[in-house]
Amino acid sequence: MRLALRIVLRRIYAQRGIRRDDVNEVLNDPRRIETTEVRKGTEHHAVTGSTRNGRVLFIIWVDHPDGRFPVHARRAGRKLAKEYFR
Repeated sequence: MRLALRIVLRRIYAQRGIRRDDVNEVLNDPRRIETTEVRKGTEHHAVTGSTRNGRVLFIIWVDHPDGRFPVHARRAGRKLAKEYFR
């Protein structure tokens, strides 16, 4: 992933109180809800999942030859959180 994107994501995560570990926990959550959408030839994966401390996050990541890279992260809204806890 490009260095500039990593720097921007770190700033966004910090502003929203999201740590990289939180993102990894959500991406590895066995109860996560995941959908995929193709945009301009790239698969974007949307994930709603929980961290170990119970914080529900919404993350968008893309597949890349070097691994999966989050491109957006935020706290899940009420509607997404309700779907997650069903």
